[in-house]
Amino acid sequence: MEKERYRKIRERTLQSYNRNSLFWKHFSDLSGGIKQVPSAIPTGNVNYLSNHNYLLDYHDLFQRNMGTFYQHFVASIPFLVEEKCRIGVSIYRLAQHLVKEKDNYITFLETGVGDGANGRTMAEFSKGLIRTLSTTNTVYSKNNFYRLCNHEYSKLHHGSFINITPEYITSQQDLSFFSNGFNIIYENVTFPFYGSEREDLIDYVARLLKKDGLMIFLEKLRHPDESEYRKREKIKDDQYKAKYFSDSEIKEKRSDLLEVIERGQVDFESLTDAIKKHFKYVYLIWNSTNFYEFVGSNNELIVSKFIELLPPIYVPSPFCAESNLPRNL
Repeated sequence: MEKERYRKIRERTLQSYNRNSLFWKHFSDLSGGIKQVPSAIPTGNVNYLSNHNYLLDYHDLFQRNMGTFYQHFVASIPFLVEEKCRIGVSIYRLAQHLVKEKDNYITFLETGVGDGANGRTMAEFSKGLIRTLSTTNTVYSKNNFYRLCNHEYSKLHHGSFINITPEYITSQQDLSFFSNGFNIIYENVTFPFYGSEREDLIDYVARLLKKDGLMIFLEKLRHPDESEYRKREKIKDDQYKAKYFSDSEIKEKRSDLLEVIERGQVDFESLTDAIKKHFKYVYLIWNSTNFYEFVGSNNELIVSKFIELLPPIYVPSPFCAESNLPRNL
């Protein structure tokens, strides 16, 4: 019965994927640097990074690991560079806390987002204490992944995250790191491009998670007040993206992506309700304009330790619309 349910979720998700073929062509063009290449690569705020252990060193490695798509990605979301460093360092420190035996490690899966700079940096920075698996839909990002990866601790699946199943992992010899499941899964602005059925998608992916694992969700959310949503979009475009893209490129991106992205977006309440159906402990840990990040777990001790290890967020006003972060939901 359960196997049949997952089969149906997979079929429906792949149908959505195939309907968006023009969108994936757009993603491929971004990954290949064919269009919308940022005029500069965003760097993190040095004062912020210098005030917290490991962040500055992690940031420098992250910068070196970014391929063409990831450079576009961090130029599109305000202060995402600082957040990727904050999350990466916190996962590294959590791994140090969890791993007590020599030659052991924790495992990390991220769904989508190009060349896997996020996962590759965690694995390289931790010297294999974190083993990572990333997914990408484009050949350009696949090539960038292998061009930039200089270690054996990170793996890539060229294809949709929906292909990553327990059966697939056990069938692939080079994925033996992950045969017992993942300590951390990161949904990296992925689900909206496959539809709005969050409960099903979370269920499909979370079966790969170890019982005491964490699942992190980064998504762009709808807002009940359309004018507030548009206001935040304007702040993002005018005060951040304009530093890296021309007016025509920003307008082109809106027209290329708006219908697909907004069709699959959900609001804050819908996403948190879906997360809570799977996880007992849920925290909001970050916000930048219409982008939100959450963490969920069924292990109170581990999620509390992760929250304890998180440095403060770096999202200056007026980009952050939330207060008291992180907070329990």
